[in-house]
Amino acid sequence: MKMIETIAARKIMNGPFIIRNLVNKGLNKAISKMLKMKSCIVLYKGISLLDNKTPIMVVMSGYTKDSSNTKTGPLIQLYILPINDKPSDTYKSGSSAVCGTCKYNGNNGCYVRWSHLTSLWNSARVQNPIDKSLAKELMKGLRVRVGAAGDPVAVPYEFWKDVLSSCESYTGYTHQWTDKNLSSAYKDMLMASVDSHSEKIRARAWGWNTFQVLDGEEPINKSTLCLATRDKVDQNGLPMSCASCMLCNGKGTKSIHVQLHGASNTLSKARKARHQHTTQASV
Repeated sequence: MKMIETIAARKIMNGPFIIRNLVNKGLNKAISKMLKMKSCIVLYKGISLLDNKTPIMVVMSGYTKDSSNTKTGPLIQLYILPINDKPSDTYKSGSSAVCGTCKYNGNNGCYVRWSHLTSLWNSARVQNPIDKSLAKELMKGLRVRVGAAGDPVAVPYEFWKDVLSSCESYTGYTHQWTDKNLSSAYKDMLMASVDSHSEKIRARAWGWNTFQVLDGEEPINKSTLCLATRDKVDQNGLPMSCASCMLCNGKGTKSIHVQLHGASNTLSKARKARHQHTTQASV
């Protein structure tokens, strides 16, 4: 442990993120090698707050090297996944265990590639959660994506508040914002995912920051186009990504929007889900 403390003491908390990310992840790699840790590790296991019965886990990847996802950039990735069932099976079944009441749940056009998570899930499901102090050490000074798959509201707010306290910043969204009793505590952490102007107006009235997915419509009120979708570069001359923006969380007051995008089959399913939800809401 003395050697790990010596390595951890070399981490940097200030200065350009591009340098800090490189240094701190390199030091994480040294810690990971000493402790014989896997590339994906479990931070939490418990019962989902979304259905109060399914065992779930929080899995972290990207803590020693950057994700290959060019849109999100070099963020640590945190997944909320079922323990006993394959993530793709849970998604296709429409189970509320990790996605709750999201309209895209049930093979209805979710942007997450659930079938690609099988190897990560196989590795993580047999692990015990690492100590929370170690989890915070691995996130120290870095930027985190909360909910690379699954809804963060499935996990207790107190866990998130503690484990994210050492990272520089994080992004996160929830479709559970309509359930006031369940989600209200998460307002200062997450953005409300909304898919229509009426949803945005309601979420804003309830005190949420919003991330709206449009489908050809123009944004209403004051809203910022997702910077990671613009053909721009960040202050380091690199393509703009979530990691260089970090607006999408519950801090401050803001509204972000993006146009519906993805593979044609996914888009078709998503549009059908949006239409069905609108129709049901109007009845």
